[in-house]
Amino acid sequence: SGQTGGEGAGGDRGAVVTIRPDYSRHRPLYTGCTKPGEGCVPHGSGAVRLHTAPDASAPLVKDAGLRPGGEDSTTGVNDTGARASTGQQYAVAERRGAWTAVWYLGQKAWFHNPRELPTAVPGRGPLLTPKPGLDGIPVYGRAYPEAAAYPAGVPVQPVSPLPYRLLAGQRYVAGDRLPGEYLYARTFDTSHHQVVRGEELYYEIQFGHRLAFVKAADVRVLD
Repeated sequence: SGQTGGEGAGGDRGAVVTIRPDYSRHRPLYTGCTKPGEGCVPHGSGAVRLHTAPDASAPLVKDAGLRPGGEDSTTGVNDTGARASTGQQYAVAERRGAWTAVWYLGQKAWFHNPRELPTAVPGRGPLLTPKPGLDGIPVYGRAYPEAAAYPAGVPVQPVSPLPYRLLAGQRYVAGDRLPGEYLYARTFDTSHHQVVRGEELYYEIQFGHRLAFVKAADVRVLD
């Protein structure tokens, strides 16, 4: 669903959270440090694992970019498909007891966040959401300029969306607002390099475990 629910977008505890578990005491299961599927030696972690429901036994959220075939995310030490790390900020989608849900890769993702040992702290920042009337908007991995911005001799780079959608009703923390840009550099000689800047504006967002971009024309920013 693209709508918030339960206690709304954070209730009296804020609409934004910053991931921040106690590294030494937070020890989620990791596998694959020495052999695939084998449990790692327990150690501290700055990341929380993200589930499809407020239950440790619920499946992990999926990452369509990492696994286009729809396979599940795993507890693998190198698998970032269902993981949020210290310092990353997300918009709260819902809270239930000791669990907090955030918007992550176009879906609601739950992590364990008990009051006695919190894994996130309240954050601040502007949020963005699709403009009214849009069911969803594309998300981009690179903020490239529009075709008209390229001078002769510089190949136009396609503005291709990632395999995700930012759906109506979902919110993400807005980062920098910047024009599309492309560095054309085919040689080590910097005298031949060209920077192409366009008119199309983008917002940087923390969409999953990585940064992404949305077009400013597609969103409205909320205080």
